[in-house]
Amino acid sequence: AVYVEVVLYDTADDDFKLLLVSEHDDIVNKLKVVTKSVERTTNLESEVRLINGGLWLMQDDFKATHPYSPDDYDKTSPLEQWNSQHPLGLQEIIQMETEDPLSKELVRYLLDNAMTSLSVSSLDSSDEEIQIQEYDDLGDGCVLMATWTEGSVFVLWDGRGHVDINLFAYEGIDEEESKSFNLRFQSDTSLRVVLYDEHPRGFGRVVNYKHEFDPDVEPHWS
Repeated sequence: AVYVEVVLYDTADDDFKLLLVSEHDDIVNKLKVVTKSVERTTNLESEVRLINGGLWLMQDDFKATHPYSPDDYDKTSPLEQWNSQHPLGLQEIIQMETEDPLSKELVRYLLDNAMTSLSVSSLDSSDEEIQIQEYDDLGDGCVLMATWTEGSVFVLWDGRGHVDINLFAYEGIDEEESKSFNLRFQSDTSLRVVLYDEHPRGFGRVVNYKHEFDPDVEPHWS
């Protein structure tokens, strides 16, 4: 059975509902014809608010009257977007929580410990050091900022049991480095990851990671 709820109205403050129930699933296909007919005879506007049921029925050995292939679609816009990409790095957003007490000193120690898991080539080839700045003069908790020429890590502690980590690296972060960073940040605590997300970053409507994108190679679907 299919249950349909249609709202008929003349103005926003003057409306009523038309409830339709049918045992035939094909009412969905006829719904547009019915609502247009009601509008013509009543001079009211209609809006379908709810449809329960009306799923497409399985058709065994179904054969489309006109099968479509990828070549039938216009790829101009997707290809323009693909070619406009300039991926520069990778961003990871991590949220951790715990029921146990935290402190600014402990969060700083966890960040220092986690940073040792990142391979930072610029530090090996120069005298550069990772600069870590602390801000704790506004509200509870603190903000820690670790920066170097190849990336940055921002840590926000809310003064209770929640920690946000925003990590960016120009050369990206491989799976082992990411896993090691999270484990080291959680070490000797009951912190657990409650959210993890990663994104390619750059300019030109970036959707692909740097290691996936070669501007000299056309995508297979183009």
